[in-house]
Amino acid sequence: MRSAEAQFYQRFEAWLENFLQDHPVIATFLGDHRFDHRLGSYSPEAVEARVRGFREAFEEFARMDVSGFSLDGRIDHTIALSLIKLLLKEYEHEKLQSHLRNPGFYLEEAMEGLFGLLMKDFAPLPERLRSTLCRLREVPRFLKEGMNNIIPERVPPLWAEVALEQVRMVPAFLSGLILPTAQQSSPELAPEIEKAAENVLKATEEYASFIQSEVIPRARGNFAVGVELFNELLREKHLVDYDAETLLKIGWEQFEQTRFQMEELARRIDPRKTAQELLEEAKKDHPSPEGLLKAYEEAMKAARDFVIEKEIATIPEGESLRIVETPHYLRPLIPYAAYMSPGIFEEKQEGLFFVTPIDPDASPEEKEQKLRGHNYAKLPVTALHEAYPGHHLQLVWANRQKSLPRRLGSFIATLFIEGWAFYCEEMMEEMGFIDKPIQRLGRLADQLWRAARIILDVSLHSGRMTVEEGVNFLVEKCRLEPANALAEVRRYTQTPTQPQSYLMGKLLILELISDYRKLKPGITLKELHDSILGCGSLPPALMRQKLLS
Repeated sequence: MRSAEAQFYQRFEAWLENFLQDHPVIATFLGDHRFDHRLGSYSPEAVEARVRGFREAFEEFARMDVSGFSLDGRIDHTIALSLIKLLLKEYEHEKLQSHLRNPGFYLEEAMEGLFGLLMKDFAPLPERLRSTLCRLREVPRFLKEGMNNIIPERVPPLWAEVALEQVRMVPAFLSGLILPTAQQSSPELAPEIEKAAENVLKATEEYASFIQSEVIPRARGNFAVGVELFNELLREKHLVDYDAETLLKIGWEQFEQTRFQMEELARRIDPRKTAQELLEEAKKDHPSPEGLLKAYEEAMKAARDFVIEKEIATIPEGESLRIVETPHYLRPLIPYAAYMSPGIFEEKQEGLFFVTPIDPDASPEEKEQKLRGHNYAKLPVTALHEAYPGHHLQLVWANRQKSLPRRLGSFIATLFIEGWAFYCEEMMEEMGFIDKPIQRLGRLADQLWRAARIILDVSLHSGRMTVEEGVNFLVEKCRLEPANALAEVRRYTQTPTQPQSYLMGKLLILELISDYRKLKPGITLKELHDSILGCGSLPPALMRQKLLS
């Protein structure tokens, strides 16, 4: 390796070491467990030092002459610059700054710090519970920093409402997961954990009171980042040359095209009924509340077996996937299911697949409404999207990359990551995994929803659409259940340019595959997919450089 390139990797490793020390919860999820006993700090002094460090690192990497770097070195250097610039923007841009504008920011980091210790099986449970105890003791201090930092007038009212819902779920998280785990697995630690949990409850009650009495009455912030910043994020995070206007046009084109495909297929299934009528009927066929997790387990296994049988891609040795209930504090934001990847440093590559359970205290009507979102017409599509050959398989491959910047590519590669999983849906249909007409219709309904995400992503953040209008759009045009539509739109408001990643990523991957096949005529499907997966998590523009150069 050339000396300048070697120096870049050494400097990046040093920067990453400081970053992990400063972000212990992220370190836990990446599989570095040296800091599991801590939560980070957001005191003014800590934030100032963090921003100064990001700025100095960005300036250092930007000054490097990469003309003599290898192709992989230039790609990794681009990843490093993009990652650090986005971290800096999060703290400095007035439209971002979650630590000042989003009360849920502190709740999520604190609860994820606890959840990751219990759910990731990286060490004996008693050892993980000792770290859990340390983090529980840190929560009151952490939430106090949040109360000192949050500027109520800058908080969007919707975010305050979501945070209040989240904080009210903390008692169930403690009593339903942490306390029983401690009592069963470490009786000697249980009294200390119970005492620490009591202090957490007091702290969260104070935090809830702060949100209710101080934040909500004064919340005047606007979640919309505006067209200028939206376009900056498209360029700097996703490395694309399209802007918001072009994106919105593509979204509507894809929406209308998919709606036409749905009606064509519906006529072949039953000419007397529309696509939406057929899908509404299909929603009645769903698992029971008690059988929900088992239904996903069976669908996941079927998808994995199919990938192996049809030689769709190589499944690395040692990977595994565990299906668990969505933790309470995340249920307001995850209406159906979600996936958590194994960390880049973890020897045991075990992913977690979250399924949001049905509230046992809900009314029969509410239970049925939720279960309709888990119907059998769409369940296999969700399973393959999140697991095999979708997110889990792709991210396990990415975690095996040799360089640290490449393994961290997932921080800036949502366009590829979400696009890959979405590409897999249609590909698996073409291969025969999705073989029932109603399931194909369900897959197209999901594509309609992803096209709607493009429309809503641009419209919400450019101020052309309100939250209520966004929810109504998903309910009326995509037939999402109202509660699930609200959870979706809430998430879109907090993640500008992420919702567009699914369908736009798929379209860019299809273009890349077409060009790669021209370069490699006769390549098998498995060879094609292994070549793509072997690049790691890269924005499509960088993957194009890697595969086609």
